[in-house]
Amino acid sequence: MAPRPQSSAAGVIALLSEPEPFLKEHALKALNSLVPQFWAEISEQLELIESLYESEELSKDAHDAAALLASKVYYYLGEYDEALSFALGAGSAFEADGRTPGNEEYIETVISKAIDKYVETRRQERAEGVEKVDDKLQNIIEGIFRRCIHEGEYKQAIGIALESRRLDVVENIYRRTRDVSLLSYTMEAVIDTGFPLSYRDQVLKFLLPLFPSPTGDSTSPHVHSITRLLVTLSSPELTLPLLTSLIPDNKLLAYQFAFDLVEGGSQDFLEAIRNELPAGEGLTAPIYDTLRHILGGQESVKLYLEFLKRNNKVDMLILKHTKESLEPRSSIYHTALSLQNAFMHSGTTSDVFLRENLEWLALASNWSKFTATAALGVIHKGHFQEGMNILGPYLPQPNGGDSSIPGASYSEGGALYALGLIHVGCGSGKQVEGYLRDALKAAQGEEVVQHGAALGLGVAGMGGKNVDAYNDLKEILYMDSAVAGEAAGYAMGLIMLGTGDASASDEMLAYAKDTQHEKIIRGISIGVAFIHYGRQEQADDMIKQMLEDTDPILRYGGVYTLALAYAGTANNDAVRKLLHIAVSDTSDDVRRAAVTSLAFLLFKNPSSVPRIVQLLSESYNPHVRCGATLALGIACAGTGLQDAVEILEPMTKDSVDFVRQGAFVALGMILVEQSEASSPSMASTRQLYHKIIGDKHEDPMARFGAALGQGLIDAGGRNVTINLQSRAGSRNTTAIVGMTLFCQFWYWYPLAHCVSLAFQPTGILGVNGDLKAPKFEFISNARPSLFAYPPPTKPPKKETVTKVAAAVLSTTAKAKAREKKKAADSADAMDTDEKAEKKDGDIEMKTDEPSSSKQDGAKSPRKSEPSFERLPNFSRVTPAQMPYIVFPQEGRYQPVRAVSSTSVGKGGKSIHGANGLKLSSEKFAGGGGILILIDQRPEEDAEFIEFTSVPAAGAGVSGQGASGQERRDPHIALDENAPEADPPEPFEDELVARLEPYTIICAMRERTKFPASLLDRLPNLKFIATTGPKNAGIDVAHAKSKGISVSGTDGGRSSTSEHIWALILATARYIAYEDAGLKAKRQTWQTTIPIGLAGKTLGLVGVGRLGTRTAQVAKVFDLKVIGWSPNLTPERAEAAGVEYVKSKEELFSRSDIVSIHMILSDRSKGIITANDLSLMKPTSIFINTSRGPLVDENALVQVLQQKKIAGAGLDVYDVEPLPLDHPLRELDNVTLSPHLGYVSDDSYRAGLSVVFWSQTVENIISFLDGTPQRVIS
Repeated sequence: MAPRPQSSAAGVIALLSEPEPFLKEHALKALNSLVPQFWAEISEQLELIESLYESEELSKDAHDAAALLASKVYYYLGEYDEALSFALGAGSAFEADGRTPGNEEYIETVISKAIDKYVETRRQERAEGVEKVDDKLQNIIEGIFRRCIHEGEYKQAIGIALESRRLDVVENIYRRTRDVSLLSYTMEAVIDTGFPLSYRDQVLKFLLPLFPSPTGDSTSPHVHSITRLLVTLSSPELTLPLLTSLIPDNKLLAYQFAFDLVEGGSQDFLEAIRNELPAGEGLTAPIYDTLRHILGGQESVKLYLEFLKRNNKVDMLILKHTKESLEPRSSIYHTALSLQNAFMHSGTTSDVFLRENLEWLALASNWSKFTATAALGVIHKGHFQEGMNILGPYLPQPNGGDSSIPGASYSEGGALYALGLIHVGCGSGKQVEGYLRDALKAAQGEEVVQHGAALGLGVAGMGGKNVDAYNDLKEILYMDSAVAGEAAGYAMGLIMLGTGDASASDEMLAYAKDTQHEKIIRGISIGVAFIHYGRQEQADDMIKQMLEDTDPILRYGGVYTLALAYAGTANNDAVRKLLHIAVSDTSDDVRRAAVTSLAFLLFKNPSSVPRIVQLLSESYNPHVRCGATLALGIACAGTGLQDAVEILEPMTKDSVDFVRQGAFVALGMILVEQSEASSPSMASTRQLYHKIIGDKHEDPMARFGAALGQGLIDAGGRNVTINLQSRAGSRNTTAIVGMTLFCQFWYWYPLAHCVSLAFQPTGILGVNGDLKAPKFEFISNARPSLFAYPPPTKPPKKETVTKVAAAVLSTTAKAKAREKKKAADSADAMDTDEKAEKKDGDIEMKTDEPSSSKQDGAKSPRKSEPSFERLPNFSRVTPAQMPYIVFPQEGRYQPVRAVSSTSVGKGGKSIHGANGLKLSSEKFAGGGGILILIDQRPEEDAEFIEFTSVPAAGAGVSGQGASGQERRDPHIALDENAPEADPPEPFEDELVARLEPYTIICAMRERTKFPASLLDRLPNLKFIATTGPKNAGIDVAHAKSKGISVSGTDGGRSSTSEHIWALILATARYIAYEDAGLKAKRQTWQTTIPIGLAGKTLGLVGVGRLGTRTAQVAKVFDLKVIGWSPNLTPERAEAAGVEYVKSKEELFSRSDIVSIHMILSDRSKGIITANDLSLMKPTSIFINTSRGPLVDENALVQVLQQKKIAGAGLDVYDVEPLPLDHPLRELDNVTLSPHLGYVSDDSYRAGLSVVFWSQTVENIISFLDGTPQRVIS
């Protein structure tokens, strides 16, 4: 017989009033099991239960039971704080009750409250320095820790420990398990959630010594974690001991750490490490030199530049379609195509599209010209060596004069901006920063040029904290020019990026309240946001001040300040605040910015963003919808996340044009580097772009967005992704800044270029310890189609006219059918009777079905796709593909660290379908990039990848001439009258085209070189008439072998000796330095002490005609003159009035002034070595008016940079004209002149006209007469 269910607890409750303690204890224990069913009835006796808990006559077990009972009743009443209070008094009874089935929900709730209370109490303890944690609460928490550890729930215990500041628990768990992944989990938890900065840094410093010492074993995945930890802390004091501990035994791993630190570290952090690295001794010295070189950042940029050039897969037909579809005379369409081309060719250095479309380029005007010029900076991003040469035709004139080219200021401003984009993130403290500062100050009254210079300075010097640059920009800001002031506001914030400098932000905001220009206010508001980047709670006061301002532009800046201060933290309070602003602010701009800014908080967890913005994407307010598109695009960039795509696709049909524009841009970001096999929306999105751009009836904003989206989806030659995280997993500061500036294109199109700062090359770039790239292969354990490049666009086919079948009326068809039947009957064709049954019906018109050559059952089986592929070094590897990369164990080269922080499994597991892909939508896998390789067979010869030394010109444009020399194409000018920069070497193809018809050529000194390769391509040439007695630019011997005569002239009147003394005096008296200071309005009157000449020693290297004349003048200044040359004799020295010295070393060590007077030849080239220069006195000066290659120019630059001599005066150089980015141009202890030694007004009037030209004519007449004279042998 089944027991009857209990219908009331009244009987048990009555026992609570019995006088016997054991009955009360029995009742308390019995009621504990009845609470879930009769809690309402029991709650009426709460006062009695509480009194029993406080009674002294009951046993401890009874006290605990009463406390547990009261706790449960309060729990069911919803009074959770009271429930926790009594649970704490229940002692062991509460812990024992946790093992009773049915109490799980109660236990979890009370434990949650206990943890919250414990965390809050611990925080108060930290703040007030007084212990406040109740012992009972402490016991419960300790019990929770014990249970978690016993059950293996280590991550849960670590989470509670982090919240409650119990780092001892973290350490105990690690000591117990020795699981390094738990340390990595702890690090990620404290970085990626909203912990205060001070506590975050405390935890990271606590974790660093717990990590095992890294080794060169590629199976140690915690190398990624250590790198991320160091980048986050940005502490040279912690980084240096790690790097130095790896030297010399693990130098390859040290190099790898250096490359990984460059990926995410700020400029000032990296520069501090470089400066504090020891010099090293013996074998360690070159290792430290290499480390410093890597930490400079330019080696990484060089390798990625090479990767992008080698793998450029831009589809030119896409650009051609855009060009043919968009009206070039429309500024917005011209800008759209400029941006699309820039994005697609970003970092590839390929300007082939521009060179093939010069007519289109010439249509740019005003700001579209500015944008088109700035696009060169995106295309050549990272091309440091050639940056100044590439932009030379467009940069402001050196003398600061006005250009005669219409609209030149737009080209000049765009070029300065482009220069900053080329050196993005690497310009602080470098030559380019000084150049941009000078250009900024020189452009007085030219607000467009100032605008470009300010943007370029900000981007190049980002995070450099250069106070002088900041002050230069502040001066521009205070001029109150709307155009220049806006850029200055952005740039000031970029220079002081992440400093949290209160004085800088206060003075910027103060000016924002004074000015009437909205553009300036907007620039300042975003600049303030940059200053507070990553400052988290330290920026709260500034955020509150800006968000409460009545000016909507400052509130707009406040939104971005909030987003950047908490970037990547997913801070709940920050997210809630942005969502509140998105639905409540009175300004549409502020609401749009608030929704967009969600991406900057949540980009580390992109899969959560579609869920959050789903409702916002359906808002009645189009600005909120537009913000939702960009939030999805930025946060989910490069993931191919289908949830995000499904929200965006309907928005491409929105009724508001700018919402559609945002949707097109966002789709391009999300689908970058996706394949048609991995993303079902890839093909349809490309088709949609093609359709929108080609439809002239579409809205211009939508077509603009489609062009940008098409540029983004194929960015960087299809070899970059867009990601706000670095490969190490830390925040990618440059990318976050670039994307923030890109979002301002709503107001200012040129800022769209900054999206290129978020482009991250994706590949495996393996280099050895010498930083050379060996040739080898690695394996991708996935189907090739999953990560393949998109197929090339097929050119449109010419439509053939097809004959359309004539429509036949049913009545006509019936008549024809009857006639056909009669004819058939007469022929006794009775086999058509069945068909004749349809004689009264309409005749159906059907197209003929093509006959199949094979039967259905005979179809050939489809060829199966391999499950893996072999890829060579410097191949593209997308982030989603990274976990499937394996280096074969038998291979010669192995990476010094794990390729990826995540992997498919040991040995790699083949993936056979798109559903098996572990896409990077959940979390960025990290890894890849530049890998230092261990050579396991160093005794074998290695084959290396040859890097290209000049920019890749693009398919079908660059090539080689008949001589085999590499062709160089001319620069692109946005104006036909724009000045062209002198090339690094002659345009031989162009020279051949111009000179080939001529039999006689007149050459002006060495202006044009005639090497053997050029002479071989001039079949008609018989005579060269050059000016001067010699010409080192002509290969005279080769010319003679080909039957070409070369004649010269006398030297005429030379002014070289005058120039020698001009340089000596100018250098010794610091004339150029003081002149520049006075013109720059330097406050200090006298800053140098000139060098006196009397009694000093002048050393002449070469005592010929010029040397002798120099010695004669030296006597006027009471100088002692000594001389040396390989052929000088004591007798010749005495005749010249010079003291003979036996060796070059003696001359350099004795002289106060060294002047060179040698003729350049194979024997004399490089005659002045680094060792010679090292012998000079610290107070001496060096003069060269002969030829640049006589001197080791690099050694001379180094001596001058290190101030090992007082100065130099130079008129000649290795390469002439002297390149714009040559380090000599930046030195203040060198006086430079552009090879003026032989030039003067007298020499041109009296010398050149009489000697050069008259004797040239005589030489030509003599050649024609068959008796050449003045022949150079």
